[in-house]
Amino acid sequence: MEKRPSNKQLFDRFIANKSNAGELEMLFAYFEEAEQADLESLIKNGFDLENHAVDQVDMARLDAVHSRLTDKIFAKPTSRVLKLIGSARFIRNAAAVAAILSAGLLLSRHFSNGTQVVPGSAKAYLSFNGKNDTLTAQKAGLLYRNGGVTVSTQRNGTVVFKAVNADSATAAKLNTIITPRGGEFQVTLSDGSMVLLNAGSKLTFPTGFRGPERKVYVEGEAFFSVTKNADKPFIVNVSGNEIKVLGTRFNVNSYPETGGVEATLLEGSVSFSNTEGGNVLLKPNQQVFSAYGHLSLKDVSAADFNAWTKGEFLFNDVPLAVVMQRLARWYNLEVQPASMPSKNLYMRISRKADIKEVLEMIAKATDLEFDLKGNQIVLKKE
Repeated sequence: MEKRPSNKQLFDRFIANKSNAGELEMLFAYFEEAEQADLESLIKNGFDLENHAVDQVDMARLDAVHSRLTDKIFAKPTSRVLKLIGSARFIRNAAAVAAILSAGLLLSRHFSNGTQVVPGSAKAYLSFNGKNDTLTAQKAGLLYRNGGVTVSTQRNGTVVFKAVNADSATAAKLNTIITPRGGEFQVTLSDGSMVLLNAGSKLTFPTGFRGPERKVYVEGEAFFSVTKNADKPFIVNVSGNEIKVLGTRFNVNSYPETGGVEATLLEGSVSFSNTEGGNVLLKPNQQVFSAYGHLSLKDVSAADFNAWTKGEFLFNDVPLAVVMQRLARWYNLEVQPASMPSKNLYMRISRKADIKEVLEMIAKATDLEFDLKGNQIVLKKE
């Protein structure tokens, strides 16, 4: 007596479109009885979806099998096999098989086209009251309300803290919001001050401000619009440096490629002090740079340094290596700065532009060519 083929052998023949009527009957009988977990395992093993990159041949096979199975689910019962297919349990399980195949097909199409690179968007991770939340522009609503504290999110990519009647212990609790590479998010603090975090940045702040000052800690890049309060100065600690304000708008940048801490004032006035006791007072359109215990002050066009808050990259005499690091952070890519030639760039680019379009613009401006290899920006060699 001939041994019955295994379910895997039957499915392999079905994938190859080599099944005869008897094999189809056995396979579809198995579909009728199998649990979905077993079906998933059968399909994943049949296409080896987890262990190798899906190529064009696999895509064609997935397409063909999905099409044949879908056709059979809705076929008229004119044969013994198709009558078997008409059972309710078969249709349910076959539909599950079709859905799994569809997922495999979508994954194959995604990976066959290379890693998808998209501009950054509103997303962040919030650590508050012992819990962690993922924030996006699509996730809007009330996150927390208790003891005079309210935390909510809005569809414009903002998380809002209010601490009207919170007790001192609750108000003093520190919270953290982190934007990943490829993310940005806005925080409205309990005093009404607004902080916009750029990609790859971190803000630590109390739920409410009690005592003689309003103090927060920042890493990366952030733009501050501080609510005026002459009786309670607002202090930003960045890498040990402190920026002290009463009410103003300014940008602070401590990204690694900056080489130190850079604060740029748009309006109002700020006092900037470093860990060595140095101190300078900034006026609008001035920038202070702090590194290795030294402070330097210069006049700038402050609007250039907060262009990112308006959806633009503005590079004004910026080294190409720095440009590439900022692009990589926003598009969640990797780059080797040391591989970039010593050139400076003058360019305005939308932060919503496709990365390939951005690289083409830079190529025209620099007479260089760039490429994407996986998730890395590389310089093409001549």
